[in-house]
Amino acid sequence: MHLSFDLDSSRLICNATDGPVTATATSALASEAATEFLAALQDACDAGLGECFWHEQGGDYRWMFCRRGDYVDVALMWCDGVITGWRHVFRAECPLQQLVIDSHRELERLAARIA
Repeated sequence: MHLSFDLDSSRLICNATDGPVTATATSALASEAATEFLAALQDACDAGLGECFWHEQGGDYRWMFCRRGDYVDVALMWCDGVITGWRHVFRAECPLQQLVIDSHRELERLAARIA
């Protein structure tokens, strides 16, 4: 699994890939989204479970991280209203420490542009 981050104006964009499966999540609040994403990863390291929400005008993305030993299950969901509820957009498993290292590196690369 690989996550890459980019910016479009004040939006944070994350492209998630796991083999042939791809998904894109965005947040209208780039700085807040980056901070909450890294905090959720840290919660998964410390407590075994972490989650954060990325807000958009039309709905919300929800990231969930569940640690299983040295690995983490990553689930990305989208909700655009109470009737439809949360729908899975992406799900994968990967080494937890590698995801932490890669995510910090990617978001630090964008830090000057986010601020």
